[in-house]
Amino acid sequence: MKFAHIADVHLGREQFNQPFRYEDYLKAFREAIEKSVKANVDFILIAGDLFHVSRPSPRTIRDAVEVLELPRRKGIPVFAIEGNHDKTIRETSVFDLLEHLGLIYTVGLKREPREGEFQGSKRLSENRYLIWGQVGDLEIHGLRHHTRWQLIRNDGAINVLKALFKGKKGILMLHQAIDYLAKDTPYQDAFDLKLSELPDGFSYYALGHIHVRRIAEPSQTGLSGPLAYPGSLERTEVREASHLIRYSSRDRKPKIMENREGPKGFYIVEDFQPKFVEVDARPFYSVRVEGNSKSELKKKVEEVSSLIPKDAIAVITLEGTVKGGIALAEFNDLLKDSGIRYYTFRSRVVGEAVLSKERLSEEELFTEWERELLMHLRVEPKEFSEGLTEFVSWLMERYEKGTPSNVPVSKKTGATPEMKEEKTAEAREEAPQKARVPEKPPEEKKPAKTGKSGKEEKDHEGKPVPKPKNPGSLDAWLRRGKP
Repeated sequence: MKFAHIADVHLGREQFNQPFRYEDYLKAFREAIEKSVKANVDFILIAGDLFHVSRPSPRTIRDAVEVLELPRRKGIPVFAIEGNHDKTIRETSVFDLLEHLGLIYTVGLKREPREGEFQGSKRLSENRYLIWGQVGDLEIHGLRHHTRWQLIRNDGAINVLKALFKGKKGILMLHQAIDYLAKDTPYQDAFDLKLSELPDGFSYYALGHIHVRRIAEPSQTGLSGPLAYPGSLERTEVREASHLIRYSSRDRKPKIMENREGPKGFYIVEDFQPKFVEVDARPFYSVRVEGNSKSELKKKVEEVSSLIPKDAIAVITLEGTVKGGIALAEFNDLLKDSGIRYYTFRSRVVGEAVLSKERLSEEELFTEWERELLMHLRVEPKEFSEGLTEFVSWLMERYEKGTPSNVPVSKKTGATPEMKEEKTAEAREEAPQKARVPEKPPEEKKPAKTGKSGKEEKDHEGKPVPKPKNPGSLDAWLRRGKP
């Protein structure tokens, strides 16, 4: 059994508002599909973010159709899941159009069953079906992108993934950030799942969402198959630059090196062992130039420009302390005749040195409650609106535990009423001093407590406080219509 594993295509993106970048993303996708077809794969997986936006332009849809026609003509099925860029608040998306045209087969939760040569389904509830791909005896399962609080409920008591895919085998396709493989990525502190929360039993975990290449073998994870991220097909941000140039105040000449993350591409997987296949992505240079005067910075920028190929993209960051600061417009003119396809400047230059006597830790800056809240809020606005019901339920549960944001908290210890047994005498003395002065007398603001007597809890305005809904079970979660 041989298949291709592609992820994070982002068709339709015009990075830096440059039309030529649209063609770059399309070219990379076409190359990946052509190489997959040429390799005579049995099927192709697209693990989310085929498109850059959930409502792609007619031109982008047309180009996607033309490329996906290539495997369809050869009888090679393409199985896909929606990533966070593909999905919509409603259940329908452009994936439904592609599926209607016979170009892809989506897997996951649907309201209608799917049966055919390459699909199977199982009824879970009155209006929910689990859909999977089928190639011979191999099953291809998956689920579109979800936020963490949609997948892991009630502080881990309910794990939607493990409940959905209990006893399933074959391939599992997800568009989620797994903590074990998220190190040195934007998802390092904002992961969707912990390694221990993945369902076991699959021969291969086809993942998307993290834009750099990562593989974890069963010997490392304890799972039954390898975890694999192929990364994005094109370079989507500075972290993914193909080359790094560093020119500090201590250097006599600039230092240039290739990014340790390596080239862009996808996997051809045979017997569940992935082999990386490179695609021809545009060169992308991340440049940092440091200087202590405007003239020094300008001189170094001119030196660095000779190291950047003409067809490349360059993001040049200026650093240092310069009296009076700098204006980026002065630097743009330096490279206007360089021939570099696209470049942009960013400034980290300060007008004067700012010295700090001490470095505060995360624990000193934020309480445990604040850190947990920020973790939940670190998602895109669209994702937040989709998971709003779950977030509100989580928030109300936390309030019931007595850790709202307005509870007086010791900045030194982070102690709250929930941690009374851990408070020291010093914390007990300090907390009242740092409490905020209430606008009204405490007795007017203090809400009525709800105890075993069953009395209704009310807020400071006398209105009943709504209780969070208990999801209860996987079936209840499915009935709410969250695909």
